[in-house]
Amino acid sequence: MYKVEFSHLDSTGKRAVCWLADEAKTVTSFVTAAAAHVGEVWEAAAFMKQFPEGSAERATLAERLQLGDRSVESILECIKRAAPGYRTMAEAADAELDELLADLRAYPGTASVC
Repeated sequence: MYKVEFSHLDSTGKRAVCWLADEAKTVTSFVTAAAAHVGEVWEAAAFMKQFPEGSAERATLAERLQLGDRSVESILECIKRAAPGYRTMAEAADAELDELLADLRAYPGTASVC
């Protein structure tokens, strides 16, 4: 399975990993080992920002990150377990696009191309 390599990340990705490690009170190598791909790093950061410090959701993800590659559960699986109603970045973007398209379809004069 592919694992994220810190040295291959751009500066923003490296900052995300460092921030997650700090939030989870672990080392960066555990965060990168926990992530199967860079998208999991971004989703973990978005998830941590969604929930307040001290919340059960954040604690659950922090515990997962602390395990590094010593867990069979992926970061995304952990997020779904910790907060079943949480919409991932992809799900949120899809929902926003659906809302935009519905609004545009309802707007008079958009039935045909301008």
